[in-house]
Amino acid sequence: GPAPTARRYDLGRDPLVWAENQMEFARRLRAGLLEKYVKDGESWSKARRGYRVTLGTQTQMLSMAANWVGSAYVYRDKKGDPNGRVPIDPVPAEQQRKALKFVVDNAFHDEAFGVTPELLRHTTTDKWFDQYGYQEALSDATLPIHDQIMGIQASALTLLMNPGTLQRVYDLELYVPADQDCLTVAEVLGTIRDAAWSELDADASRRYSEREPMVSSFRRNLQREHLERLIDLSMGTTNLNAASMPVKTLAVAQLRDLLGKLEKRLEKASNLDAYTLAHFGEAKTRIERALEAQYIYNADQIGGGGMGIFLRASEQAKD
Repeated sequence: GPAPTARRYDLGRDPLVWAENQMEFARRLRAGLLEKYVKDGESWSKARRGYRVTLGTQTQMLSMAANWVGSAYVYRDKKGDPNGRVPIDPVPAEQQRKALKFVVDNAFHDEAFGVTPELLRHTTTDKWFDQYGYQEALSDATLPIHDQIMGIQASALTLLMNPGTLQRVYDLELYVPADQDCLTVAEVLGTIRDAAWSELDADASRRYSEREPMVSSFRRNLQREHLERLIDLSMGTTNLNAASMPVKTLAVAQLRDLLGKLEKRLEKASNLDAYTLAHFGEAKTRIERALEAQYIYNADQIGGGGMGIFLRASEQAKD
């Protein structure tokens, strides 16, 4: 629901301050995993378990903060109560922006995960059927770090871009007078897009290599996940509500903008590394196909909607 405080584990008077404190705590733990957490004589597998604990904390804090985007305080005061509050009071825009920034800062950037070669070289497993059970015994010695990080990033994107959240953001725009500040769907989607694809606005004169790519492996995964959600929203089929059309048109506009930037960057691709060049080329192709497909899909629905398509398909099947 819309009430950001109606959830468990958000300890403290200000849950966003609590989330920031927990993330700072996780960063300190990561910094001391190898030197302080694993004692002399202990297995290095403890570093792996400790790091995964910090990832769990990070995931929980991202979920807590994302819940503030498109949120409103819900009160049960009755008419005539002394100092009665309005039943539904949208959370101030600055508070929602603070929550959005928290998710972006702690899910979209590589440094948010504290990954270093030294850490990864020590995150092993003993493969004993002891107190940690089958999970550790059946795991590879090498930590599947890309899967771990991509899962967190994908969850963060879903929390912010799912149709339910975007619908609430869209509806709450009408709960705030036009002369007052308000978080909008356009701002939410724009903030996410700019943060996820910031490399497209970076210096184009620098020469990159596979060891120092323009877009890191974590960021390439993030951009693919974002593109998938943007394409889904552009098709207008993710949810049947009145907000789907404005969300769809905004998503289409963002896809066109990304396509233009990708085309411009690919025109000067001589300094790009192979990873980024292939990634940008694939993203460009997917956007082109998506824009073409969504026009075909919508044209096919004119005059009949989904039922029209179903009836035509049934007639073709009979033929």
